[in-house]
Amino acid sequence: MPQAFNLSVIFFSVTYLRRLSYCLLISLLLLNNNVQANDLSSWNIWKQNSELSVFYRASQYDDVIEIKAQAKVNSTLTGFIYFIEDFKQVPHWLDNVESAKCISQSSRNESVFITRFKGLWPISAREIVAHSRYWQNEDLSIEIAVKDASNAIEKNQNVIRMHVLSAHWTIVPMSADRIVITYQFMVDPKGNIPLWLTKPMTLNGIWSTLHNIQSQLPQSKWQQQVNDDIQEMQ
Repeated sequence: MPQAFNLSVIFFSVTYLRRLSYCLLISLLLLNNNVQANDLSSWNIWKQNSELSVFYRASQYDDVIEIKAQAKVNSTLTGFIYFIEDFKQVPHWLDNVESAKCISQSSRNESVFITRFKGLWPISAREIVAHSRYWQNEDLSIEIAVKDASNAIEKNQNVIRMHVLSAHWTIVPMSADRIVITYQFMVDPKGNIPLWLTKPMTLNGIWSTLHNIQSQLPQSKWQQQVNDDIQEMQ
């Protein structure tokens, strides 16, 4: 009798814990969906289709908007990292870029680079100097932290140097050869350019950039490369 009682208690406890775990799982999933919905609730849609999207919202800085760009692309994680590190090819996919080059590299995943943008009347030519570092998380997603590094190199007097206020990449694998890219950033263009002028140019520029990445990245030679520091989804 005591043994039967113990078995019934154990059965009840296991059943209860399973149901509790299931309820907690459902609650977490619902909470996650709500968090994602709330995360986008403060954003305005600029353009969007089934694979690309560009959002924007006001920031705490005058005449600066915050932008979030997302894209689903056929690529490996390594292929994407090597693609954006191929500075000679940057002008082919990053909108309105004249040149890009690495200034210094402190480690395999950390570097300082300069990107020069073409002038387009009435906006003068500009440049950005930034420091980037990437790492891989336990869930195999990759993050790239980007910060301003204007002090790394003397300013070219013929161009206006912009200032990176914040910038962050997140690359999440969906399968072995498909990823979701999210790029969220704020850049001060400097030079007292009104927002009504910079806003459409920047948003259209990032939309063109997403299209270029989507068409060029899958065909890139870097898709066949391996990086010992990056684990791919199997």
